[in-house]
Amino acid sequence: MTEQWWKLIEQGLRYKERFGWSKRWPVYRDYARGVFPGYQSSADGILPYNLVYAMLRTMVPSIYLRNPYVNITPRLRPGLEIHARILESIVNWLLQEIDIKTAIRRAVIDCFFTNRGIIKIGYDSLYGFTRDELLETLGLESLTFNYLDNKGRRIEYNTNVKPGMPWAIQVFPEFFIVPYGVQTLDDCPWVDHITIRPLEDVKADPKYKNTRDLQGTHIELLYRDVQKRDFYQSLTSEIDYVELHEIRDLKRGEIRVLVPGYDKWLREEEDELQIEGLPFVDFTFNEDTEFYWSASDVQIMEPQQLEMNEARTQAMKHRRLALVKFLAQRGAIDPDEIDKMLREDVGPVVFVDGAPSQAVNMLQPHIPPDLVQWVEVIRSDVREMMGVGKLQAGELSTGRKTATEAQIVHFAHQLRMDSRRDAVADALTKAVRKIIQLVFKMWDRRRVAEVVGYDAARYWVEFTGREIIGEYNVRVDVESMTPMTKAIKRSEILQVIQALSKYPGANISYLLRSLLREFEWADVMKILPPSQETLSRPMTVREFIARQNSLLQQPDRLKAGLERAGALIGAAL
Repeated sequence: MTEQWWKLIEQGLRYKERFGWSKRWPVYRDYARGVFPGYQSSADGILPYNLVYAMLRTMVPSIYLRNPYVNITPRLRPGLEIHARILESIVNWLLQEIDIKTAIRRAVIDCFFTNRGIIKIGYDSLYGFTRDELLETLGLESLTFNYLDNKGRRIEYNTNVKPGMPWAIQVFPEFFIVPYGVQTLDDCPWVDHITIRPLEDVKADPKYKNTRDLQGTHIELLYRDVQKRDFYQSLTSEIDYVELHEIRDLKRGEIRVLVPGYDKWLREEEDELQIEGLPFVDFTFNEDTEFYWSASDVQIMEPQQLEMNEARTQAMKHRRLALVKFLAQRGAIDPDEIDKMLREDVGPVVFVDGAPSQAVNMLQPHIPPDLVQWVEVIRSDVREMMGVGKLQAGELSTGRKTATEAQIVHFAHQLRMDSRRDAVADALTKAVRKIIQLVFKMWDRRRVAEVVGYDAARYWVEFTGREIIGEYNVRVDVESMTPMTKAIKRSEILQVIQALSKYPGANISYLLRSLLREFEWADVMKILPPSQETLSRPMTVREFIARQNSLLQQPDRLKAGLERAGALIGAAL
């Protein structure tokens, strides 16, 4: 049985190498590190110009979600507006707690080099959640043996993966395999996520079986290049590592774990995290509708990068040739007189034998101006391909531009960047949907969330996953990624708040949160007033719903609460 899976994995590797050019990915990552063919240091006589690094630092800040916020509304079933408000507060707290911002940023960087950004969604344990029947009967959600051995020592080290909590981490595309012929994760029957763990931790992890005879495999399948594999094995020679292939089999609803060169399954059981498909989301910037893997941004600009290095090197050599040089007739100038000519003294008198024009001749070769122009042509080509102009790169454009021309250029740039931001936002939306389903399924014990009510006051609400279950629309605030100036955005939000303040049912708290997010130092939960009803004990979901419905039926009281919250915010800002 394992032999058939190894054949499928080998096909998936060849699929990635052929259409994703994955063997070139380490080279592309080296470009951003300043490592180029033939260049290790300045002693190599090459002057590189790092276009890859420049584009990476220009594009990533304008694409990833710096302050992601998710807006949740009820779907299909009326009467879930207040449930949606509770869930929205939970989800946005979770996104901060699991540090999804870092996962998104790292995935965007991966996508720049490999054209695939991949995020894995999980629960409780980094290497696969497992329920224990005994603990499940006790009503516990977190199984401490998922991250501790029988001596209480940690066997997992990611601090963003916490007991009883969903999590989201970035996955290296190098460590990710899909079957040959797959076009998207939506039609993918299985995926193989490769992880490297110390042999000691694998044997101590009770999720795995058949580990008694397991030996350290170091890195076998992961690095196909022999020299690179030998290099990594030399770095890990003191500790035995195991290359684990974690297969999520959507067809059978199972999770399987294999090790190269080992004919036994380490794990083969039901996968409880396959909710709404596989527990992975991904995005791409240069979509190929025929294949899952395709050309990355760095692959597209690589010819320009190498040509730029050559042009810069030629310009450097011409500059050295262009240094002032002297041709002197042998014996016509005394060596002491030559020293006078080379000193920094102003107006030295140098004596020569014979006519000065015949004794000494100065040479200063000309630097071809085409070299400088050619460098600018290359940079312009890269900007055009990537959709990044001088202004977006932080440079001032030459020549005079009208406001209309500047707006047209900015609008064109935004169109190209918006398509990338939308791809990232769509991936986050899918990730949030999976996280919500995990909350519904796994959170059986009562928890407490801080929720903003219709009166813009803070309430403590006690809930379980089943009490807020339902169908919801999830929308990521893509505008939180745009480089709009904070002053303009604050002004627009304040105008909307003033316009909607007369409507009791309006979700003013969402607008207040949006406004406060424009002030990085502000915490909406600390500025808004607490509810007097929840100072002694948290409300149940039913009590919170009743309270909010009563507020909607008392417009004067609701308006007074909003005005009080607005005054507090105004004083704080």
